[in-house]
Amino acid sequence: MKNPKLVGWSVVITMWAIMGVSLKQMKNSEVNKTAIQETISTAEDMIEWIIEDEASGNVGRDQADTYIDNLEGIIIIDLGVTR
Repeated sequence: MKNPKLVGWSVVITMWAIMGVSLKQMKNSEVNKTAIQETISTAEDMIEWIIEDEASGNVGRDQADTYIDNLEGIIIIDLGVTR
């Protein structure tokens, strides 16, 4: 083998590149999971508020049902999450 240092450094640089890309992908995946969970929590809180508003008479029944259906649609359809 004529250039063992060149081969060694090529392997090291390739491994660093692969590890860097893998770590970035893992970080992006965790950030995405956190964002989805925050969106779900917010939508669920809003559903609870709408139910309370409907019970107190601030919002009509049909309007409350429409809001709840839309929020559940965001959770289930847009985010691909089932409760």
